[in-house]
Amino acid sequence: MRKCSLRNHFIWVLFAAAVVFTYNPASAKNKFVYDQLLKADRGGYQLTPVGLCEDYPEETTTLDIIRADMELLKRSDVKFLRISFGWDGIETAKDQYNWGFWDDFVKIAVDDYGITLIPYICYTPRWNSTGDSLNFWNHTPADYDEFGEFMGDLVNRYKDRIHSWELWNEPDIDAFWSGNAADLAKLTKIGSKAIREADPEAIVVLGGIAWDVKFLEEVFKIHEISPYVDVVNCHNYFETWHNGPIEDIIPYVNEVQNIIDKYGDKQSLWMAEVGYSTWRMTENMVSHHYTAYYDYEHTFDFQAVQIFRTLTMLYATEKMDAIAWYEIKDLPMGEDVIGDNNNRNLGVAEIDHTAKPGEKTLRFFNSLLGKKYKVNSDLQLSGSVHPSLHFHTFDLADGSTVAVAWFQTAEYSKREEDSSGQVKDTRVTDLSIMLDSDYSRAELFTATGESRGEIPIEKRGWLKKNYSVNGIALVGGDIMILKLSK
Repeated sequence: MRKCSLRNHFIWVLFAAAVVFTYNPASAKNKFVYDQLLKADRGGYQLTPVGLCEDYPEETTTLDIIRADMELLKRSDVKFLRISFGWDGIETAKDQYNWGFWDDFVKIAVDDYGITLIPYICYTPRWNSTGDSLNFWNHTPADYDEFGEFMGDLVNRYKDRIHSWELWNEPDIDAFWSGNAADLAKLTKIGSKAIREADPEAIVVLGGIAWDVKFLEEVFKIHEISPYVDVVNCHNYFETWHNGPIEDIIPYVNEVQNIIDKYGDKQSLWMAEVGYSTWRMTENMVSHHYTAYYDYEHTFDFQAVQIFRTLTMLYATEKMDAIAWYEIKDLPMGEDVIGDNNNRNLGVAEIDHTAKPGEKTLRFFNSLLGKKYKVNSDLQLSGSVHPSLHFHTFDLADGSTVAVAWFQTAEYSKREEDSSGQVKDTRVTDLSIMLDSDYSRAELFTATGESRGEIPIEKRGWLKKNYSVNGIALVGGDIMILKLSK
C-alpha cells in the first residue's frame, strides 16, 4: 500500500510566481548517488544506501513543506528520496503540461539540497483512461503510446538532474492498476523505450510490487520484461497491512531475487518502499490484515525498534542495492489517502516535522551501518538460545563488527487467547557472544543510538574464538545493538 492523494486535478500555479526556475550546472550543490544504488563489485563488501519516500500532491504542498522535508533529510544524512510524478496531474489535457510545481520542487531538492531523486511515474489522466469519470487514475490508458510520449517529455525536461525513472507503482494490486501483468509489461516497454531514447544512461525501474511475487514472475517469465528494466523494486508492510511477521521479509526478498536469477539479467534489487505505522484502528486491530498482540506494537518507540530490525534483515540478505523507508512525516487526518489511517501515520516525523524516535533510528542506522559491510558468519551465541531469538552480525570495512538481536514479535503459534492487544511481553534472556578475534571495545546502543555503556570483553583462553562478551540483557519488544571495535 501507499499513500496517494485523491487528486482534485486543480491546475497548480502557486509556485510559478514564488520561484523562478533557473539552473547553473557549475554552481549546483548536488552530488548524485545513483551509482551507489546499483550492483557493483566492492571487493566482497556490500553497500546498501537507505533513503526515504514522500508523495507531494500539488494541491496541498507548499514551499515551506518541501524545505522542511529537505531539512529532515539533511539532518538524517539521507542522500536519496523516492517521490511520485503524477502523469494525471502534469498532463491534464493531451499535450498540455503543467510543469510549474515540479520545476520548483526539483530545483529545491536537487540544486539547493543535493538530494538524489528516484521518482516513480503514474497515474492515468482522465482524458486517456479506460476508467470512468471518477475512477480513471488507476486504470489502463486508452492509448499506451501517449504514456511513451509523456515519458520522453518528462525525461528530456529533467535529465540533467534526475537519472532514475520507475514505471508505475504497485501494479500487482487493483487499487493502483486495473490491468494485468500483460498490460503492465506493455506500459513498461513503451515507457522504457522512451526513457532510453531521451537519456541512454538513465536507470529504468520496474514498478514496485506490493507483495505478489507471482505477478512479478509472470511479467518476467511470460512477458519477457527483462531487457527493458535495470532495477526490480519490491515493497513491504508486514505487521501493518500484511499478517506476515517482519522476519518473513528475508524469504520474501529471496523469492524476488530467485525470479531475477531465473528470468532476469542481473537486475539490481531495491526495496524502495517499506514501512511500519504508529497507529491502531482499535485497541488491538491495526488494519484488516494485522492484529496487535503486545502493548508496545505500533507505538512511536516500537516503530524505531522495527526500523532497525527491518533494515538489519534486509542487510542480512546481502541482496539489496537500495532501501527507502516510507515515509518522511505523518499526514493530517483530513488529507485524502488510499486505505486506512495507517497511511497517515507512517512517518518518521510528526505532521509538523517533530522527530519521532524513528527518525533518530534512521540517522543512527545510517551512521553505524550505512557503509561497506558483509555478513559475519563467525560470531556465535553461546549457551542455550531462546527459540524466538533472531541474531545477525556484520563486519564493516573499517574493521569493526556490529551484532544485532531481538525476540520475534509476531508469533501466532505462541500467542495466548488474550485478544486485548495489551499483553505484556515478559520474555527475557542474557546473551553471551563468542568473538572471532580480539576486539578492544564493546559498546551497547539503543535503537535510537543512545549509548547503553561499554561492556567488558573477556579472554577465556589462547584459541582464536576464546574471547566473549557476556550477560547482555535482552527483553521482549527491545533490541540489542552491539558495536565491537578493534
